[in-house]
Amino acid sequence: MDDPQHRGKLLFALAAFLMFCLGKFMPIKTCQNDVINAVTQPNCSEAYPSDIHAYRACMSAFALQHNWYPSPIAGLFSYPVWNGFDGFWQDGAALETLANFMWYGNNTMYKSVITASIRDLWSLLVAYGPQPSYDDMGWYAISYLRIHEVLGPADDDPTSYNNFFGETIQIYNWIWEYGWDEYGECGGGFWFDQTLGSKQTVENAQMLFLAAKLHRITGNDSFANQTETIWKFIDDNNIINNVTFLVADGINLTTCGSDEVYGPSYNMGLMISALVEAGPVLNRTDEFLNIAHSIAFAAIKLLTKNGTLVEYCTPTCDDDAKLFKGIFLRNLRYLLDYMDQNPRRGDVFRKGEYISYLRNNSDTVWKSDRCEPLNEKCDVMFTDGPSLNDVTVGPVFSKDFRGPYNISNPITQTAVLDLFVSSINSETKCAGKDCGFDPPQPTPKPLTCKNNPCPPNQPCCAYSDYYTCCEPSQKCVAGYCV
Repeated sequence: MDDPQHRGKLLFALAAFLMFCLGKFMPIKTCQNDVINAVTQPNCSEAYPSDIHAYRACMSAFALQHNWYPSPIAGLFSYPVWNGFDGFWQDGAALETLANFMWYGNNTMYKSVITASIRDLWSLLVAYGPQPSYDDMGWYAISYLRIHEVLGPADDDPTSYNNFFGETIQIYNWIWEYGWDEYGECGGGFWFDQTLGSKQTVENAQMLFLAAKLHRITGNDSFANQTETIWKFIDDNNIINNVTFLVADGINLTTCGSDEVYGPSYNMGLMISALVEAGPVLNRTDEFLNIAHSIAFAAIKLLTKNGTLVEYCTPTCDDDAKLFKGIFLRNLRYLLDYMDQNPRRGDVFRKGEYISYLRNNSDTVWKSDRCEPLNEKCDVMFTDGPSLNDVTVGPVFSKDFRGPYNISNPITQTAVLDLFVSSINSETKCAGKDCGFDPPQPTPKPLTCKNNPCPPNQPCCAYSDYYTCCEPSQKCVAGYCV
């Protein structure tokens, strides 16, 4: 019944509640759960009552999915539709973060987002014309293999058509066929992209990891042989400094040695996991584990300021580098996982140091770099247009773990989510009805270049009925960004 007097009482009561809820005595998470009654969200307190890091991951994953997925301009058909990721590669790398939240959080939250992300090799290649770099494709292979691992054969049957495991193999074989230097300059190695202008650490560490992990899963000797070939290139070119154990960004093609550029944290993280996987394949487990630990401690020493992980380029990091810390931390957690499954004498101290490091960073971010849009002014970026959801929710985070908060986007959110997920206790279980929280996704808007969907200074490039947004330095030529 539309009774004006009754409606007035309700409005007065709501106003009084909001004033109280925004007061200093009311916990933020309670305000959020009550105020945004139009938003369906998981009860993270119920799901993780005894693990604060899992609770933080639960809240942050909801904010990532609700605020930035899917993109309102999701006419682009060939890769996942996140609003505001800087580039093609980040769309792929974020999938590993969500898969890890399912794994460590013992839940099936956002399973539809993960399973809907599968794309065949051709779709990925045409997404980023004239073609993606080899490391761009490597992020999809790594995420797809992790998704296969998390879903298991029941949900990702290797014998079925268009499954994550099969697509991993397709991507891996494509990188090997076109990316490996068959002429053997500096002993081979993978090129960064089709211009054959550089050989970076990232694509070589990715492929070492993939080759070794695929051998572990399949037992196929060809993967073992390729693991040995890739490692020889990495070792011969001194990508890992044998004194400091820092990982270089690439090699100098003139000297065929390290380029002596040290700093990007994701190189350290990728190499740690690659060594963990490659050790058993090459019968060098203890040796490679010791190197992995040395890299981990060297990276932490280099990149830690007052106990907090700080990317080497801070405060001028570009959008790519804003995700690097998260990638380092997820790979540090993989090292911890291996230590749990394969305990060695003397590893107790190392394990304790890693766990303490992850959780101290988690506490710092939550205290110093968090903003709650419902209760305070947060500068939240929606690069590809407003979110499809009317209400922007938190917690949201910015690029420096130390704070103070300034501006957030899905890149910084994913890096922090990686931290929270990596900090979850290995014994944590999800409880309550929301462990399978998987909200329906709003339908993307079917736009074209005529709708001016791209960010300023990024040319819209139409190809058939689809489009992509080129980089500011590119032009659209015949449907491709060049």
